Amino acid sequence: MLLSWVRTSRSFTHGASLIQGKAGTIGFVQPGEALGLNTAKVLLPFTRGTRVNFTLEASEGCYRWSSTRPEVASIEPLGPAGCLCSQRALVQAPHHHHLLTGQVLRCDAIVDLIHGIQVVSTMRELYLEDSLLELKIHALDSEGNTFSTLAGLVFDWTLVKDPEPDGFSDSHNTLRILKFLESTYIPPSYILEMEKVAKQGDTILVSGIKTESSKLKARLQESIYKNVQPSEVRLLILENIFLNPTYDIYLLVGTSIQYRVQKQRQWKITGLTTSSIPRDIPPHQLPSWTRQHPL
Repeated sequence: MLLSWVRTSRSFTHGASLIQGKAGTIGFVQPGEALGLNTAKVLLPFTRGTRVNFTLEASEGCYRWSSTRPEVASIEPLGPAGCLCSQRALVQAPHHHHLLTGQVLRCDAIVDLIHGIQVVSTMRELYLEDSLLELKIHALDSEGNTFSTLAGLVFDWTLVKDPEPDGFSDSHNTLRILKFLESTYIPPSYILEMEKVAKQGDTILVSGIKTESSKLKARLQESIYKNVQPSEVRLLILENIFLNPTYDIYLLVGTSIQYRVQKQRQWKITGLTTSSIPRDIPPHQLPSWTRQHPL
């Protein structure tokens, strides 16, 4: 998306006299000294959806009103129907112009086809039955540019069977896809609307239910993108195990200290014994102990 700023000016004619404002501050109307208008300047605020009006009024006479830049600020006579002149006129600022600075916002919109998708997240690890992880899809065009939004596009998120070298895999039971409606997380409004009709969007939540690595796949459901390759991401579900005390310990020669192995689940900290260590925990996650001889 490209935003650029275009310098503009605004001026009005009142009778035979030219009333012109300067760009860079506001859209204002500066009457000539011989004219009896109700104000010398008009300051109009920028709004996004509401048109802001101001009424100009001459002290006497009937005048034709016109604007040299109606796309910046328009002026509409206020008088009986059919009259060619009036004593009052309505100054109106189109809401797409920024009249505080005298500038116009410009946005170039480019429509292109999706060439590929990627699943992104803040991390690829999550703790067992603890924190939730948000996964989001980014879409790219043929040049590698990222699309600004995928709001409303339907995706299919599925768990992928990923057999280990021994031929056994239980990845379908290691990860759970959650709806935002089931959590306290606040997603974009369109995601909530899609979940209400049993559809999945570009953002989901996952929760670990068993220590293991698991692979997740996302595919675009739009028929025109049937040839776009799905995106896969591998996640590692870990047991939140730590030693207590967790801080550095300094010992005198000949003294010792006892450490405890603890785990945390759903904000609860409990002790961990050898018998309570799940058999399916990978070897690199098992607690290890080292012994140092005193000096």
